[in-house]
Amino acid sequence: MRRALSIALLSAAISSGCSSSASGQPAKRGAAGVPEPVAVITPFTDGAAPVAVGRTDVAGRIVAVHVVSRVGASGAADATPKRALARDPVTLFALVEIEHGGKRSFFSDAPLVRWNKKELRPRRLADAPAMKLTWSKIEPTTKDMSNTASGGFRYETIPYEATPMTASGSASGGSVAADVHPTLTPDHGDGLGTMRYQLVATQGDRHVASPGIDRRRGRGSGGLSDDVHRVSLRSDDTFLGMMTEMYGQPYIWASAGGTDRTHQSERLEGSDCADLMVYGARRTGLDIPYGWTGSLEKHARVLGKGTLADDGVYRDGRGNPVAFTRPGDLVLFPRHVGALVEDRGTRGVLDTADVMIHTLFDSPKQQPIADSGYADNPVKVLRWKATR
Repeated sequence: MRRALSIALLSAAISSGCSSSASGQPAKRGAAGVPEPVAVITPFTDGAAPVAVGRTDVAGRIVAVHVVSRVGASGAADATPKRALARDPVTLFALVEIEHGGKRSFFSDAPLVRWNKKELRPRRLADAPAMKLTWSKIEPTTKDMSNTASGGFRYETIPYEATPMTASGSASGGSVAADVHPTLTPDHGDGLGTMRYQLVATQGDRHVASPGIDRRRGRGSGGLSDDVHRVSLRSDDTFLGMMTEMYGQPYIWASAGGTDRTHQSERLEGSDCADLMVYGARRTGLDIPYGWTGSLEKHARVLGKGTLADDGVYRDGRGNPVAFTRPGDLVLFPRHVGALVEDRGTRGVLDTADVMIHTLFDSPKQQPIADSGYADNPVKVLRWKATR
């Protein structure tokens, strides 16, 4: 009953958030214009370059393959999702389970692995039975989708596809740098953002894979479960920096969640314009609930407001320029929102040359207000109440 009411309220609010009634905004596609996601499920990636590891004189059968990772150059690798600064390298390692003579052994090029709450010192992959390893990215195939594509609200399936990677270290192939550059959608992050990964081990005519695009989370989500290994790289720990973790993920009209903690944004599946802002705020420690553009002013104070003048400057009711306050402040339009990144026009003045980060029918990106589709609309400059 409670969940049904929440869905009903959400559906009613959809038309008020990031909707097409504001002037200058690109027209939103209707349900019939949104292509049905097509899931590509395969245990092996054609076109990938498998790397041979192990020894032909060692017996054993592969029974499981896992991806573990480590931030930095030392410490234990594990299977938990990683969030890291871009300057801190994240390395993915193969962890292969081999069965021989009724016993199981772990092999990896990671010197230390934390697995099932225990620390393992696996044997080297060079000493494993002969196999070939193939690394793949698990990427969204769309930059733009809608949770109302079916005509009413539901968590629409996010389409993913496996794309090949190149293993590091030709002698082993057991590790690879966690590259988050998307290849199937626009790369707005330039090395920042989120990516998921899969590893396939081939032994003879058998392919054993870590979880991939067939491992769906289930109800209340359109994305993949956390056992599809995920890495998120951000520029810094500021509000703006936290939002860069969402690069490479689709714009999801009416992104949602059963709770704030299980929201699609929290799971780095994607977001709409307002939820991207809330995600960044929550990552810095602010207790702001997910909602829509109309709910943001409850958690922020208005620093200025105005309309666009012929000279490209936003001016208040007296004709005075609205100030470019500082990076990280929100620019709220009717049914759309972004955050200021750079004062690129007239210094100290809010104008259409200024750059904001936002998401609208595309994965998150930085873009001049003039190119956002909302420049002709009235604007309010907001600052989160919990910040000074």
